[in-house]
Amino acid sequence: MPTIRTFVPPLALALMAQAATAAASDSRSQDIKRHAPPGITAAFYACVDKAGSDTNAASNCLTDERARQDNRLNATYKNLLSKLAPKAKDQLIHAERAWLKFQEASGALESSVYNSEAVGNLQVTENAIFRICKRANALDDYLFVVNLQ
Repeated sequence: MPTIRTFVPPLALALMAQAATAAASDSRSQDIKRHAPPGITAAFYACVDKAGSDTNAASNCLTDERARQDNRLNATYKNLLSKLAPKAKDQLIHAERAWLKFQEASGALESSVYNSEAVGNLQVTENAIFRICKRANALDDYLFVVNLQ
């Protein structure tokens, strides 16, 4: 009689093959969405689909999205800062400076890991954008709480 061990490897292989087939049929934006934080814009996803395999066009998509996320982060930061009591303002400023150092250190590490090839540079930039987006999301959450008070 077959045991569970007999069925697990073929099942695992079948599931991996199905996942690989599904992933191969996904658009580039769908692949990015799987690991992107909420807040990445629809304009970015449309841009990367249009760019296809053109690395220069993909780079332009990333540059534009980085600007959008930077603007979003800065606007949220300023809005939150304007609503905090003096002690909380100081804490936010301190936290934001620490986050900027983290962002810089993470980028330096990733540049070392991914080297300077075009695809590596795109990945480093995408990772930075995702960190900016996550930080903007966190500040949005804080702002939501402050507005409830």
